[in-house]
Amino acid sequence: MEYKRIFKDGINLFSGKILTIVIGLINLMILTRVLTTEDMGKYSLCLMIVNLGIQLGLNWSDTSIVRHGREEFVKHKKINKSFWARSILYVPLMVLFLCGYLIFTKQIAGYIGIAQSLVILILFLFLLNGITNSLSYIYMSIAQINRSSYILPLQKLIYVGGLALFLLKVIPAKLGYVLIIINISFFLILLYSILTFDYKYILPVKVNKVYLKKIWSFSWPQLIGFIGLYVINYADLFVIKKYLGFSNVGIYSVAYNCFTTITSILLTVNTLFMPLIVEYKCKKRQDLITGYVRKIPLFAAAWIPIILIGLIFSKPIMILVFSSKYLGSVAPFRILLISTLFCVVSTFFLPLINAYDLIIPLQSINVIKSIINVIVDLILVPKIGIMGAAFGTMAAYFCELILTGLLIFFKKDLFKGGEKENDKKLFC
Repeated sequence: MEYKRIFKDGINLFSGKILTIVIGLINLMILTRVLTTEDMGKYSLCLMIVNLGIQLGLNWSDTSIVRHGREEFVKHKKINKSFWARSILYVPLMVLFLCGYLIFTKQIAGYIGIAQSLVILILFLFLLNGITNSLSYIYMSIAQINRSSYILPLQKLIYVGGLALFLLKVIPAKLGYVLIIINISFFLILLYSILTFDYKYILPVKVNKVYLKKIWSFSWPQLIGFIGLYVINYADLFVIKKYLGFSNVGIYSVAYNCFTTITSILLTVNTLFMPLIVEYKCKKRQDLITGYVRKIPLFAAAWIPIILIGLIFSKPIMILVFSSKYLGSVAPFRILLISTLFCVVSTFFLPLINAYDLIIPLQSINVIKSIINVIVDLILVPKIGIMGAAFGTMAAYFCELILTGLLIFFKKDLFKGGEKENDKKLFC
């Protein structure tokens, strides 16, 4: 029964992820063909500004609704205590970042190189994208993995339909129209999700001090760590823009988008196994947790042939998919592809780290990782161009592997059921 449930949820998650990747690549393929490399650079910087607000204002507390919401759902078939406790953290920061975008409109437009009027589209994208992401985590906490898995593919499908208008010459290929279309895609999928959501899971409204403390204790280290994650995701583009200009940002962003597509597949592991390990821990099924740990080396070994295939065929695929304009993306992508070997092991450790509330060590690792990325970028990008950014990312992920491995080693007794009695009361 347990394997059947894992298999069913895994199929949904994997299918959703594959659809997200395939449709996302189609979107990227269209954009690289209809926009200049300079406009692609500006588009990437727009997403960088949007994700500043999403990661630091909203996403840092998303995992808490899975960690404590799933625990509440297992016990009471509701998540209203967790949901409203998390909302107390979520809403004020959303308002704060919305105000920030409005106050710094001129500075944002000047940095990206766009008209000030387009910043309002960045504001809406922050709001719509952030709420949509949060909904997917809420679905995970109430065991609706199928709905969580297909939110993003549906959004991207709507987006690709809009981008097709550029290929058909219905509307001119301008950055402003691209931002309008992506906003419409998020609005439509969010509207559908809100209209079809079963509100019995979050009603009646209950603000519970115990759950507020749990959500805060789990979430605040994430805020620190998400600063590190944001730096990891966008330090390369920031440094490249500083030293090499918009066109090189566009070329590198294609390589980095392909890399993040791969890492997002790997993160499906955390999405699938974290709620299950929380459940196993509550039910004291240490045998199932131990079995998961023992399989991690096998998963890592299975990833090596995938990397070798990618290294061999990356050049013809890159030219075929994104056109010869992006031939310069091949070399940095190969470096980033090798980096996924470090990433795969760290990713399989994540469900354990999150389920056992090792949040402060995890987020400390993210901060250290980001510092290494920035230092290597600043040293190498002025000397060897965008390849320096790729090596910076590789160094950061190698550091993450070493530090995460040490964390798991020193906490191995915890995963074998060696937590103290007070910890058990906190967990379940």
